[in-house]
Amino acid sequence: MSLSLKEQISSSIQSLPNVERKHDPMSEEAYYYGLRNFAHFHGPRHIDIRLSKPQQEEASRTQKAIQHQYAPQAGWVSCILETEEQAENTKKLLKEAYDTCISLKNSHTVTN
Repeated sequence: MSLSLKEQISSSIQSLPNVERKHDPMSEEAYYYGLRNFAHFHGPRHIDIRLSKPQQEEASRTQKAIQHQYAPQAGWVSCILETEEQAENTKKLLKEAYDTCISLKNSHTVTN
């Protein structure tokens, strides 16, 4: 039995070091690095990912994600999971979001 696209994505996220799965007001399945929510699901085929502005623009330009319906200004994009290609693109965006979390944490550690 193969994993659903959502299960594949969830597994990929949970394999990243220091990521916690938590319940939050947005979703019962949200993923955090430290205090930063960088991804959360809305049902089995929709995930929101938090990216930097340049990353958002690139994801939109290359059609790997769509603009978040309510909070694009907060860094969110949305991905729909209907094909293997969309799942692979989503995994790449999630890795970018995760790497941004690490960079932000390291920059705060250095300046504090």
